Amino acid sequence: MSELKDIAIIGAGGFGKETLVMINQINAINPQWQVTGFYDDGVAAGSIVAGLPVLGSLDALKAIDKELAVVVAVGDPKVKRSVVERIQQSNLYFPTLIHPVATIGENIKAGAGCVITAGCRLTIDIALGDFVLLNLNTTVGHDVHIGSFTSVMPGVHLSGYVQVGEEVLIGTGASVLQNVTIGNRSVVGAGAVVNKNVEPSRTVAGVPARSIKRND
Repeated sequence: MSELKDIAIIGAGGFGKETLVMINQINAINPQWQVTGFYDDGVAAGSIVAGLPVLGSLDALKAIDKELAVVVAVGDPKVKRSVVERIQQSNLYFPTLIHPVATIGENIKAGAGCVITAGCRLTIDIALGDFVLLNLNTTVGHDVHIGSFTSVMPGVHLSGYVQVGEEVLIGTGASVLQNVTIGNRSVVGAGAVVNKNVEPSRTVAGVPARSIKRND
């Protein structure tokens, strides 16, 4: 058996705990990771979360001088980007994690730090930027591109040729129809059906989805 690699989880909230479960389930099939604990600005160092310690705030990572894998368990795209920018240092790296019961098709490209959770299905000719989250039971059709730092919540369906920008949040159970483009920093409300392009920095909701506000 190869030596396990240390990995830390950024974020000790609900998504952080779910990420720990995912890593444990990856290890059950193919042992790879030793989770050292959590880092979180909002939880006291020394606290125990899901059986593991909170090792400190994000600034505590600066004291780490050995190679360490890090997974950013943050759902909010804007916050996720700010966290990644804050913790950049040469000894930290960001593996892409894929749950063993996700279905990964052909010619799927993913950048650094992506998280693809249980039940996701990706078909063919799909490109994910860096730090993309595909949450539980999301389906991604052919020729889809998803920009960096975007978070796709559980049960979302992206049809063929959909183009999603950076820092987009797509809410639980939303559907995006074929050939639609969603602009950078947009938000798609839970359960929405998006049948036309979404301009950057807009929030859309409803069936069919309509713009309800501008994101400042």
